[in-house]
Amino acid sequence: MLFTLIHKFNYDKNCTRIAFSQRYKNIIDAYNKGGSENEDNYEKLLQFIEDLKKEQARATDFDLTEEELEIFDLLIKDRKLTKAEEQKVILASKNLYHKLVAEKERIMVIDWYKDEQPKQQVISLIKTSLNQDLPESYDKQVFDDKTMLLLNHFIDMAVQRYGWLAA
Repeated sequence: MLFTLIHKFNYDKNCTRIAFSQRYKNIIDAYNKGGSENEDNYEKLLQFIEDLKKEQARATDFDLTEEELEIFDLLIKDRKLTKAEEQKVILASKNLYHKLVAEKERIMVIDWYKDEQPKQQVISLIKTSLNQDLPESYDKQVFDDKTMLLLNHFIDMAVQRYGWLAA
């Protein structure tokens, strides 16, 4: 069961889930070392499974796809939001993802990140979309930081050829 659960939990789909991968590795490493803490490791593993199940349900709870959830996670990273602000960020995540997918073939051509013109088009699309939907608590500095965070993430996806940008 655990292998199936972890196998289904694809870390490549959401870069913000790396902590789960590291946490699982730490539990396994501690178990393999042996010793009297194996019962503690078992408890940690059970808690890990529960946390993993909750994480898997988050996309459904927010009514987001896995791809939209990844954008959402990047946008809320290091932010404390009210419920109303959270809803706006959910909308921003959905809209940005759908706009990028709609424009993908036009602006995200092969090696788009190496050419300034398509790269600027992606930046412009990100800024325009986020500007329409993000809450006002995202001031200019936060807005610019999130724009660059998303741009760098999309570049990483393109360079490493993974996720929806690789399809």
